[in-house]
Amino acid sequence: MKGHECPTTEGEGKSPSLDETPDKDVTSTAKHEIELSTAQYDSPLENASPASSLCFVPGESRRLTSKEFFSSSDLGTTIDDDVNGDYLDSSIPEEKPAHPDELLQRIYTILVAGTGFLADSYDLFVINIVLLMMRQNESYGPLTPDVQTHVSFMAIVGAIAGQLCFGVCGDQYGRRRMFVITAALTILGNVLQATAQPRQSMGIYQQMMLYRFIMGMGVGGEYPAAGTITSENSTAWQRGRNLAAVFSMQGVGRLLCALVLLICAFTIENTDLQWRVAIIVGSLPMMAAIFFRWLPETDAFRHHVEARYPNMRLRFKNIWKTVWENRRALAGTAGSWFILDMLFYGNSLFSADVTETMGSGSGIRGRTVQNLIIQSMAMPGYILAVIFIDRIGKKRLQLIGFFGEGLIFGFMAAYQSPLKQAPVVFLLMYALTFLFDNFGANTATFVIPAVIYPTEARSTCHGISAAAGKAGAVVGASAFLRLVSMYCPNHICSENVDPALIDKGIRTVFYWCAVLSLVGFLWTCIFVHDRSHKSLDCKAPLTAPVGSPEYEMA
Repeated sequence: MKGHECPTTEGEGKSPSLDETPDKDVTSTAKHEIELSTAQYDSPLENASPASSLCFVPGESRRLTSKEFFSSSDLGTTIDDDVNGDYLDSSIPEEKPAHPDELLQRIYTILVAGTGFLADSYDLFVINIVLLMMRQNESYGPLTPDVQTHVSFMAIVGAIAGQLCFGVCGDQYGRRRMFVITAALTILGNVLQATAQPRQSMGIYQQMMLYRFIMGMGVGGEYPAAGTITSENSTAWQRGRNLAAVFSMQGVGRLLCALVLLICAFTIENTDLQWRVAIIVGSLPMMAAIFFRWLPETDAFRHHVEARYPNMRLRFKNIWKTVWENRRALAGTAGSWFILDMLFYGNSLFSADVTETMGSGSGIRGRTVQNLIIQSMAMPGYILAVIFIDRIGKKRLQLIGFFGEGLIFGFMAAYQSPLKQAPVVFLLMYALTFLFDNFGANTATFVIPAVIYPTEARSTCHGISAAAGKAGAVVGASAFLRLVSMYCPNHICSENVDPALIDKGIRTVFYWCAVLSLVGFLWTCIFVHDRSHKSLDCKAPLTAPVGSPEYEMA
């Protein structure tokens, strides 16, 4: 990163304390520097204490050129982004050789934070085959399509609630507390699911809905908690890669889920025990990680929130004030995440034709084999994202993802029938959807909100963006399901319906997914930037700055 001029305050770098009052004879230049220091801070000089240097970068308001419109970190900003020098030059410096201790700390952070995303993907993807396993037990009662949908969706509803609630709480009470609470909720929800028993007062499927909501609260809270902690504990040249590595644990979770389901289906004959083992295994990594989550509070939160806003009421007001000031950026991150998760449902429409092409059987064991193959296709995209995200740039990576998915969905819409007759090409197209999803917008939409917002509202803005994504998944599933069945008699696609009518509905969805990909591409160009906020790498004084509400109260 470029170095910033760090003017020192009067008195050999002594910062104003709570007990001091500003001198009435301070020059206008000094006053200007103090005013800027209340908002933005930069890294102190090598031999200076955090309180000894207040750093800022003068703002520069300008319009985007056509080149900047499509660019990433160093150029792709909006007019609002440059005001007051809020964002760092995001060009990544040459990576320094990592000390062994630093490398171990980096791996430690990734594993501890990544367990949340492993549990997230495991718990959300395990349920479809778990419900098939539960259906084998007649004592559980009938499993209707409506009940099956409700059980699956309750985790998403819980995730939305968790993302919003724990996002705000992370900025209000600190990252560390939320990091532990979300892990505890995820473990609790999984244990309750695995031990659920059919009762007269509440059927087992109704219990599963309640327990999956609790688990979803924990899983949802992991997004803002893990994102902010990883971002604030990483150096500038490691941050993008660390965040992508944490998010890539989502792919590990899917792969582990598919593998555990395969083992359970082939080795456990007891149908009452089979699904319980599959669920409880997903909570084991989180159980192991929760003891390592009692981390110190991040420096960024201590310096920029606890020290500046010890009054909880004013801290809460400042969260929403900061959110409002960053509304344009929030529209970019939340809107692009919403569009991405709507597109994810379009990807799932491939599944039926892909599994038919694999021809590995239609029973539970056959489904587990198919699931393992499909989830294996997702890993290359995650790995490539970790390797190249800082070289390509976060915004460019998101643009690549939307553009690639748009091409694939458009191609599938135009040539769906011929491609179904060419299994190898069809499987290749399916794998490419995973590639452009994970090596693209799926990773970038998580990473960007973790770096561009001020520390005072970073967790809240990340939680709102993530909640918009989950909402997009719900909207996409319900809207596209209607489009798929729009050509079937009475909008019901039963087994007796002509397959050509179903294919026609799927083709319509593919066209809409191509259009949504284009919208996501343009939305990213216009509203999204990926320049890291200064508060990530700048240390603030451990006293309230002159002119702040806390200083006036003192």
